[in-house]
Amino acid sequence: MGDPGIELGVDAATAATPAESRFLPLRDAALATLALIAAIATGSGGGDDLDPALFGYLGATLIAAFALAWRASAFWRRPASAFYGRALLRSLREPRRLRRSVAFAGRDLAAQEFLRRRSSLRWLAHMLLSLGTLASFAITLPLVCGWMHFAPVAERDYRVVLFTVPTLRFSVDGAFGWVLFHALALAAIAVVAGAGIFLVMRLRARRLPGVTSGFALAPLLLLLVVALTGLALPASRGWPAAFRCAAVAHQASVVALLVALPFSKLTHVLIRPLQLGARAVRAPGEPWQRCRSCGEGLAPAAQHAAVASLLAQRGIAAGHLDRCPACRRRELAVAQARQVDSSFQARSAAPRRGIG
Repeated sequence: MGDPGIELGVDAATAATPAESRFLPLRDAALATLALIAAIATGSGGGDDLDPALFGYLGATLIAAFALAWRASAFWRRPASAFYGRALLRSLREPRRLRRSVAFAGRDLAAQEFLRRRSSLRWLAHMLLSLGTLASFAITLPLVCGWMHFAPVAERDYRVVLFTVPTLRFSVDGAFGWVLFHALALAAIAVVAGAGIFLVMRLRARRLPGVTSGFALAPLLLLLVVALTGLALPASRGWPAAFRCAAVAHQASVVALLVALPFSKLTHVLIRPLQLGARAVRAPGEPWQRCRSCGEGLAPAAQHAAVASLLAQRGIAAGHLDRCPACRRRELAVAQARQVDSSFQARSAAPRRGIG
């Protein structure tokens, strides 16, 4: 294996120019949106299975897809993001590292154990919110794009049509039919519970800077509005006027959520996989760079080489990266003492405890 920094894609030969950095994310976003349009046309039978009542959601979905692809491409093309992204891809190509990455994904992304260690209540709220929103998108996206609909077969029976192919037949009176037709309501209840817990926690901590800012509260409030107006749809089905008002309010709130999605805190879902890249770089058994003075561990060797290569591209000397902060402070104190013709009793370069 060669230079870890070059292998991870941060060398000068592959670095994007400023013009490319602006153009490539737009190109990726356009290609992703065109691919989605093609998938909609193909999966909906040329548009025959699209529901006109959902056209507003469909337009907002296309806008959100373009903006999300643009933001994701721009973020993942940054040198630091590309470093962890390529480290993750490399770990997926090797069986030993693949097993380790799958275990990290289950613990960090699925079970979200890092939140449980902070607070059980915060973990519960995050699980309710994430599972509720993921379930909602998993159900509504195929419906909006025409990839799934329910075709009546008998008076109380329906058939699920996936990508124009008839599949499972079910009865609305059965357990499966009840869960299928109430899945969105169940997901909305989970979102209301999770967002409500977070909202109360943030309002209680309003003395902390940034906790109750608009950027922190707006996504929670928007999710609450979407979930509550969604629950109002089945609740107002017996009152036509109220149902129409709930339908308009729900569609407006969902469109606002989709358009704001790429520019809010909710986009953290796009960068969460980077944690697996960081885990892969810092996993046990990976080589580490050590301080030239005291031998203290500094950083993973691949990360150290990538940072040094990036600084060299920008004409910045990276010699200080070979020493830990404590040794750099000690060397600075010695140099300053020499300037004033004084003496400085430097600490021993032996391994330290509790000194950072």
